[in-house]
Formats: sequence, structure tokens, C-alpha cells
Amino acid sequence: MNPLTRATATTGAAAVVAVTGFMGTRYLAVGVSLLIAVAAFGWPRLLRVYRRRVSTVIITASGALSVVAIGFGRDEPYLRYGVAAAGAAVLLALSAEVFFPSPRGRAVTSVTGMMAGAIVAVSAGAWVAAERTPGASDLVVAAAAALALTGVASVLTSNATINAIAAMVLGTGAGGAMGAVFDSIGWPGGALVGFIAASSVLIVAELTQREPAPRHFLAAVSSGITPVLASGVLVYLGGRLLVG
Repeated sequence: MNPLTRATATTGAAAVVAVTGFMGTRYLAVGVSLLIAVAAFGWPRLLRVYRRRVSTVIITASGALSVVAIGFGRDEPYLRYGVAAAGAAVLLALSAEVFFPSPRGRAVTSVTGMMAGAIVAVSAGAWVAAERTPGASDLVVAAAAALALTGVASVLTSNATINAIAAMVLGTGAGGAMGAVFDSIGWPGGALVGFIAASSVLIVAELTQREPAPRHFLAAVSSGITPVLASGVLVYLGGRLLVG
């Protein structure tokens, strides 16, 4: 798996969230949905799921259900509407194995792989929940900007340790800088969000390096988009704590 491909996917996905988040909730919902759809094509290869097409459909459907439920939810906290989507994702993954069985010995791997991808897709809806939280839209843009810089910093050199340090520093610094620009966050809150965003990128990168590396391009793209999607929950929680 090419680290440059993964880093480019992370930066590009974060840029999509930042731009669409700045434009408004509807645009953010569309942007997040597109990222889920792209990631869904590579997740089955990344997690070695046997029924790839079925898995792609389940992951995409789970993410779409989460975005729609959270986007049209009436009352706060909006993330609670994603719980139903998470339950549906688990049910879909289990049902898929019943109707489209994997070869003997691959069932557990396939089900857990589909569930993992579906839950990441569902968690991406939290970006929309954060955007809808009064005063937290600035937090969405700040976190996405920190994710983008972290993605760039993660491949600055050939030394993984140096890259990790640079990513943490740049991610935290970018969050703090954005927090200083947006009065609703403040630089301490922005730095905290930037640190969390940088940590999510580095953790996912480390986990993918420990697994047998799929050589398919879409698998690398999905591994790069994953920390951006998964960070939605962390940003939402940050919004609830920092903004209210």
C-alpha cells in the first residue's frame, strides 16, 4: 500500500469536509456521502471480505442512512438518530452472510469486516450532527483543516518517527490557529481538536501498516479516508464539550 496514496486520500477527504462544512449543512451531507461511497469500494479489499459487492452496498447504505437520519433529525442531540443506523448496519451485515454466505472458514472475517466498514460509515454522519450543533460549524472546519495538514505531514520524510512528530505538531498547531481565528472555539479548544484529529490519522496509519498490505488502489484510498470519516464522532463530542 502506497503511503503517498493514503496521505493524499486523507488530505483530499479532509479538504472536502472543510469546504462543504464551510458552505453549509446540506453541502456537508453531500460531501460526506460521497466520501462514504468512495471508501465503500475499497473497504472489502482492505479487510479481505469475501463478498465485495455485497459489502460495498451494505457500507454505502449504512452510511447513507446515518447521514439522512441525522440530517433530518428534529431535536438535539442529533447523533442519537445515528444509533438506529448503527443497529441497521449490524443487522444488514448479519443478514448478508445468511443470504450471501462466504466459504467455510471465512464467515466471521467477512461479517466483522462488513460491520467495521459499516460502523465507520455510520460514524461519518456525526460530521453532520456537529455541523447542526449551534456554534459548532466552525469546529467542523477547524478539525477538517487539521486533518488535511496531518495527512500531508504524515509523508514528509522517509522516517516514520519524524513524520509522526511532525504530524502531531502541525495538526495541533493548525487546530490552535483555526481556534484563534474562530471566536466560538478559542485556541485551546482548537489545539485539542487538532491533536485528536492528528492522533486518529496516525493510529489508522499504524494499524494499516501492521496488516498485510493490499496492493489495490481503492484499498489505499479507503484507508486514507477512514480516519476522516471516523473523526466525525470525535469532532461532535468536542463540539458538545466546547460549544454546548
